[in-house]
Amino acid sequence: MDKKHLTYVKVEVLKVYMYPMWRTMDDAPAKNKIEVTGTGIIDAAPDQAVVTLGAESKDISLEEAQRKNNAAIQQIIQAVIELGVSPEQIQTADFRINPEYDFKDGEQIFTGYQVFHLLRITLNDLALAGPVIDTATASGANIVRGIDFSLQNQDSYYNLALQSAIDQAEAKAMAIAQSLNVTLNNVPVSVVENPSTRIPVPVYKSAVLSADASATPIEPGQLKIEANVLVTYHYFS
Repeated sequence: MDKKHLTYVKVEVLKVYMYPMWRTMDDAPAKNKIEVTGTGIIDAAPDQAVVTLGAESKDISLEEAQRKNNAAIQQIIQAVIELGVSPEQIQTADFRINPEYDFKDGEQIFTGYQVFHLLRITLNDLALAGPVIDTATASGANIVRGIDFSLQNQDSYYNLALQSAIDQAEAKAMAIAQSLNVTLNNVPVSVVENPSTRIPVPVYKSAVLSADASATPIEPGQLKIEANVLVTYHYFS
């Protein structure tokens, strides 16, 4: 009888002392959640520019329209290379051959062909952007679509913006918890990234440029790299 009694007491004692050990922060009711958003924005100066320009040629003869266009594009490429741009930084962005028609008295009349060739020129030296446009237009380019500024190492800036977004989300959650007089578990239950914000948003981006401009001043401005997150925390009364 004594042994049975001792065993019974031992088990009961273990139950009393083990119960608080099971009670951890992970046992919070699922409904005790705070869900917040966070936004991080990093400003950065662009270090890469992409100039898009080219030539459009027309003629009643397809062969002649192509010859004119090929000659113009070759002159443009050669002139840009002489500025110090490597051939690997020049690529075709768009090439099209279109028949053209006019309408007279309800009839469709063939008027010739249009040959359209656009080049994409990538520059790691932003100081070359203006000279490239001026040189290209002087060499036969009659289309200048514009300039896109970007970052070569975008991921490093985005990661900084992501850290800032998470910090902001945590600060929001703590403020909410304090106002509710509850305890926040500052280890998030989940963090959801919004990937659509990875693309840098330019504070300034050049407008479509006129091919007959006498000078082409280029101002790269700043890029804003933005990250957004949705973060969920548990809290306890």
